[in-house]
Amino acid sequence: MNTDTPAVRLAGEQGISLVETMIATLITIVGLSSVLSLFAVGMLHSQTQGDVASRVTTSCQAKMEELSALLFNDATTDTTVWPPTATGTGLCGNLAANSNCGGVDPLAPVTGYVDYLDFQGTRVSATAVDANGQLLRSFMRQWRIETGPTSSNFKTIIVRTTATRTLARGIAPFTVVSSQKSR
Repeated sequence: MNTDTPAVRLAGEQGISLVETMIATLITIVGLSSVLSLFAVGMLHSQTQGDVASRVTTSCQAKMEELSALLFNDATTDTTVWPPTATGTGLCGNLAANSNCGGVDPLAPVTGYVDYLDFQGTRVSATAVDANGQLLRSFMRQWRIETGPTSSNFKTIIVRTTATRTLARGIAPFTVVSSQKSR
């Protein structure tokens, strides 16, 4: 008996043709390229939002330092412009206990307690536009000064900076910082 017989092929087993291999490869490439483009869009979005969030935090801290440098009873320094002038509200002068001025509600900016920055951090007016008619303001900084419930010897300074533009209609990045100042 001969044990070296050739393998018997079944009728349906012919292997994979070159055309079938090329079609499978093409489908795989199309699928992978769409997934890779999704990663690229996600990475770009994350990087841009991170850059905006960093600028929000930096400009918020800069405003806090600017307000903290004022005298405790300052009632005239205008910090909405640079350089500051003597036609503003300062730190609200002598506030009684349990009093406040200004506000940090982004939907209700209080005149004298809000300024606007372009994307580079330069102060601009609320209505300044570029050559294409687009608003220049990219960030809105608001602040509020308040005293404690029992004493007017301490003032709490609260600064909120909000990005006025976002990508893909996401939540606008914002930062809130607070500090206390004593007589």
